Amino acid sequence: MSAASSGSVRELTALLSALRRARHSNPAHAAQLHARLIVSADARRHPHPHPVLLTQLVSLYAAEGRLADALRAFRAHLPSANHRTYAALVSALARPRPGLAFSLFSEAPCRHSPHLVSAALAACAAGLPPLCARQVHACAAKAVHPRDVFVHTGLVDAYAKAGDMAASRKVFDEMPCQGAASWNALLVGYARNKMRLEAMAVFREIAGQGPEVPLDQVSVSGVLSACSWANNVEFGRQVHACAAKLGLELAAVCVSNGLLDMYTRCRCSREALVLFNAMDCRDVITWNVVICACIRESHFREACMLFQSMVRDGVVPDDVSFATALQASACMLSRTLGASIHASVIKTGFLDCVGIASSLITMYSKCGSLDNALRAFEVAEDRFCVLSWTAMITALQQNGHGVQAVDMFEKMLEHSIPPDHITFVSVLSSCSHSGLVEQGRRYFSLMTQVHKITPLTEHYACMVDMFGRAGLLSEAKQFVDQMGVKPDASVLGALLSACMNCRDLEMAEEVAKELFVIEPGNTGNYVLLANIYASHGRLEEAKEVRRWMVFQELRKEKGHSLVNSENQTSML
Repeated sequence: MSAASSGSVRELTALLSALRRARHSNPAHAAQLHARLIVSADARRHPHPHPVLLTQLVSLYAAEGRLADALRAFRAHLPSANHRTYAALVSALARPRPGLAFSLFSEAPCRHSPHLVSAALAACAAGLPPLCARQVHACAAKAVHPRDVFVHTGLVDAYAKAGDMAASRKVFDEMPCQGAASWNALLVGYARNKMRLEAMAVFREIAGQGPEVPLDQVSVSGVLSACSWANNVEFGRQVHACAAKLGLELAAVCVSNGLLDMYTRCRCSREALVLFNAMDCRDVITWNVVICACIRESHFREACMLFQSMVRDGVVPDDVSFATALQASACMLSRTLGASIHASVIKTGFLDCVGIASSLITMYSKCGSLDNALRAFEVAEDRFCVLSWTAMITALQQNGHGVQAVDMFEKMLEHSIPPDHITFVSVLSSCSHSGLVEQGRRYFSLMTQVHKITPLTEHYACMVDMFGRAGLLSEAKQFVDQMGVKPDASVLGALLSACMNCRDLEMAEEVAKELFVIEPGNTGNYVLLANIYASHGRLEEAKEVRRWMVFQELRKEKGHSLVNSENQTSML
């Protein structure tokens, strides 16, 4: 390369680097420099730009979010691409397009570069199966020095995010030197994969390492997540003490949010309230945690008030905030509040988010406005998401339109949208209440044989209820006897109702005895058995059952009715 061309390369490299570092670069500049780069190339000797320039150009396009242009430039000048060019593009595509990023890594003629291996590991950590991580691991074994902490930490993280914690731990144990990032990747991996005891054990190990591996906000927030899901408030309090000593209790918002989530999930409302009031910096996650906690405690009015306080404090709600607020308004049966939240969703542009449409459908349905629920379903951007279809099928079923719910399910299958276990609960319940026995049998077979969904007790209960309502008591009993799992209270309760419908006293007594052992405090089972005795004229036995309820201090809860009046649903 001549001195002139070398100077041109340095000049263009400096320009590309400056543009990539600039905060507010003009998108047209990248295209202009791309054109200059092509023009400056020697068409006969060097038809493609220098590899350094190509790498800089690809990085510039990627930094501006123009991944299609970066890929187009890469493909157009492929002969000039070296391992750094591949690494730049794979790194840019790792999160938004992990599959494409891994394909580029597989095509690269220089896969044994540490830079490219690190970029490929980022793609593996973005949701690719464990096999991809193993392939990158094989390349790393040949090209990466065993003491390269950065790459091996990436392997620990990639295996953990792929769900293979055994491989993640093996890589970690084989590392000759383990830094704080490696320990954190292992701990967070255990917490993410719901291996809570292992996550807490790793936290203890980190705490015992001394100043060489200090605890930080990543390790503390990671173990707090494990404590939350393990409902281990005692260990959580110890972590809280460590966080306070390190000055992370209120300084790091992720730690504060982790502590708040742990206390609310462990039902320690007093400690959660003290912490919430002490927090100077509350982000949207903070508010979401306390709003969700109120919903778990059935404090729906407080949840709505907190949502309004969050907005007043200038915190912009996200999709989780809107979904939880809609859930609270649905449980309060407040269509007016739900409609106002719907308007805010539209204004802030969250209508396209997955889960918002289903929350709107459920809210309108529970408030007795099936037309608005159907309208929300029809305008939803995520109409081809199983959540929206399931919400609409459930809405029809709960409002007494079982046949329409089944028709909606058939349309869902026509659109090749795979149903989940919740979808089948709603469909089987619709068949039960609409007397569609043959269709119920077919859908149960479809669930187990075609979609390979293992039935839960809810599905079994729906089938037993369907047979009982149709007067097929012997088939209901046979179905229960052939279940792959032991029947629980919901299945036996459906069978007891079937006995009432078919006036089979002998089977009712047998089923009721099992129910009294499983859930002795459920008054509905006693009342149902007493009614069965009374329907057979055995009034003394019916009175004896009710006397036994009084002896156990059990009282049947009063029934409620929902009344729609002036766009408001009230409970009487």
